[in-house]
Amino acid sequence: MQSHRKTLVFLFTLSILMLALAGCGGDEPLPSPTPTKTSVPLAASTPEPPATPTATPAPTDTPEPTATATPADTPTPEGTPTPEPTPTPVAFLQPSQDDVNTRKGPGTNYGKVGQITRADTLGVYGKSADGGWYKVCCVNGQEAWISSTFAQLSGDTAAIAVVEAPPLTAETQADNAPAVASGSGGPGTTGITYIGNVVPAVDNPPPGKYYGLCGLRENRPVRAVAPPRDVLTDGANPLTGLPIDPERLQDRIFVARYGNEPAVNAYYGISAPDMVFEELMDSLNTTRFTTLWLGGDAPQIGPLRSFRNTTIQLAQTFDAPMASSGAVGPNQVFAYAAGIEDLDERCYSQIYYDNPAGGGYQNRVLTTSDRIRSFLEANGLNTGVKIQPFTFDDTPPSGGQPANRVVIPYINRGFYEVEWRYDPAAGRYARFSGSQRNPLIDANNGQQVTANNVVILEAKHDRTDLLVLGSYTVHTYLVGQEGPATIIRDGVAVEGRWRVPNKFSGMELVDASGNPIPLKPGNTWFQIVPPNYGVTIVG
Repeated sequence: MQSHRKTLVFLFTLSILMLALAGCGGDEPLPSPTPTKTSVPLAASTPEPPATPTATPAPTDTPEPTATATPADTPTPEGTPTPEPTPTPVAFLQPSQDDVNTRKGPGTNYGKVGQITRADTLGVYGKSADGGWYKVCCVNGQEAWISSTFAQLSGDTAAIAVVEAPPLTAETQADNAPAVASGSGGPGTTGITYIGNVVPAVDNPPPGKYYGLCGLRENRPVRAVAPPRDVLTDGANPLTGLPIDPERLQDRIFVARYGNEPAVNAYYGISAPDMVFEELMDSLNTTRFTTLWLGGDAPQIGPLRSFRNTTIQLAQTFDAPMASSGAVGPNQVFAYAAGIEDLDERCYSQIYYDNPAGGGYQNRVLTTSDRIRSFLEANGLNTGVKIQPFTFDDTPPSGGQPANRVVIPYINRGFYEVEWRYDPAAGRYARFSGSQRNPLIDANNGQQVTANNVVILEAKHDRTDLLVLGSYTVHTYLVGQEGPATIIRDGVAVEGRWRVPNKFSGMELVDASGNPIPLKPGNTWFQIVPPNYGVTIVG
C-alpha cells in the first residue's frame, strides 16, 4: 500500500511538471537555424537626434551629449547557432524627448549606459518597486533603466512586473567609457575616423553650376570627377536585369533617401525602387534606406530625410544624384567632394512638396520620380548610365544552402530587427520588422514590400569624430573596398563577396574565384551590417 501511494505521488508530480513545462511557451519560436557566421552584434553610441528637433525643456536627467561604450566584436566560431533572442517584451517605451539618459539601475546614483531619443522604441522588461523607473532593452547592446518621467508606454502596461534593482557597486555606479567602434583592419583600425577640417577652401573654383553646399558656397573642396565611360545601350536595366527603354539609359540613376523610425506614418513608393540599401545610422542603433531608381516610378516618394557617409558612397558608386532633406554642413561638403549632385530640399525646393497628411518633420518632405527626372533633364544632369551592370540569371546558382527565413538583428530589435520570409509560389521574399513582425507597406498601393533578392553585405563600420546633434556619425568602407556577401534568392543562400572596384564603377557580386554570382531578375534589398553581425538564415 505504501509503495502504491509513492507511485501515485510520483505520477501526480510528473503530470504537474509536464503541464508547467507546456505552459512556458509563447509565440511560435524560429526553427533551429542553419549554422551561419555569428557574433555579438556591434553596439555603439547614442541614437541620432532628429534633423530639426522641436525645442523641449531640458530633462532632469539629460546631461550634455556624451559618447557611450561600444563593446568590441567577439566573433563566435563558424557553425555556432545564433543565440536565442531577448524574450518578447510585454510593453514598449518611447522617450518623450531627445537625449534622455539611461542608467545601470533605477536611480541617478547609477552610472549612465547611454542616451536615447524620441526615434527609439525599446522593449520593457520590468519596473522598479516604486514605479519610477523602467527596465528596457537594449541601449548600446545592453539592458538599461529609464526614468518614468520621460517614458511613453504602449502595449500591456499592466503586465509590467516589478524586478529587483542591481546592487550599487563601483561598476554599476560608473558611467560607460567613450564609444569606440570595433576595428577590423584597413583604414581606421583604431575604430575612430578623424575628419578634421571639412571645408577646405579653393581660391579659384572652376566655372560652372554646382549642386549642393547650401550656405557653404564661398569655399569649395576639390571635387571628384567621373572617368569617361560609355553609356549603356543594350536595353537591359543594369540594376534589375529586366528590359528597359533604351532612352532611360540616357538619363541617370538617382538616389532617394528615406527616413525609417517609429514616428514615420507611411512609406510612399518604397516598393518601387530598383534597389534598396538599408544602413545603420549614427549610433548604429537605427536604420534608414538609400534607394536607387532607374526603371522604377512612383507618384509619391518619401518621407525623405538627411544622408550620411554610407549614402554618399552609394551615390558615388552608382553615379547617382541624391534627393534628400536636411544634411548637416560637413556631410554636404563630403557629398560635393565625392562628385555627387546633392539635391537637398533646402537648396532645390521645386523638386519637393510638403506631405498633405502632416506628421511633423519625420513625415514632411515628399517628392515624385517625375519631379526628380524633370529637374535632372532641365538642368543638364542627364549624362547617361555608365556603371558596370550586375549579372542576372533566372536559374539560381548551385551550392547554396536553404534560406526560407532570414533575420537581421539590428539593435533596438523592438522596431528595427528585420525578417524576410520566402514565398515559393511567388518566388519572392516578404519583409517584416520589429518584435511584432509588422509588414512593410507601400502607402502608394497598400501592398507589402517584397524582393526577388536579399543580399547581406558585410562592411567595416567606424565611429567618426563628427557630431550631429549629440550623436557621433558612422563611417563605412565601400568605395574601393570589398567584403563578404550572402546572396539570397529562390529559397537558397550563396556565400560570396561584394566589391566596388573604383568610384562611379558600380558594384559586383562574385564567388571565391572572382566569377559573377547572378541575381534573380527583379528588385534587390541590401542589408548592410558590420562583420559577424549575427544574421540568422533558416532553411
